[in-house]
Amino acid sequence: MFIKVVKVIERWISGEKGFYLAEISLNPNHITFLTENQHIKQSLKESKIGLSLHPDAEFTDIKLSSGKKITVIGNTSLIESKILKSNRKLLRD
Repeated sequence: MFIKVVKVIERWISGEKGFYLAEISLNPNHITFLTENQHIKQSLKESKIGLSLHPDAEFTDIKLSSGKKITVIGNTSLIESKILKSNRKLLRD
């Protein structure tokens, strides 16, 4: 089962750093750990990134078993609840 998250993607255009958002589906079986990303949160509060998000938005870094790290919108508790919800299985007769 996959979970849907909104990934924060950093890109460079004409020598300037910019950010954009993309919804992705993520396999929770490949997640090794979650950690809060204070850097992007602070940059958002200081209007250093061009995302039209609420200034109190929170961000989580997700480390995958491949070694890759992605940043998504939402605090660690929200992401963890999505992971736990996706792991529920229905028992049938």
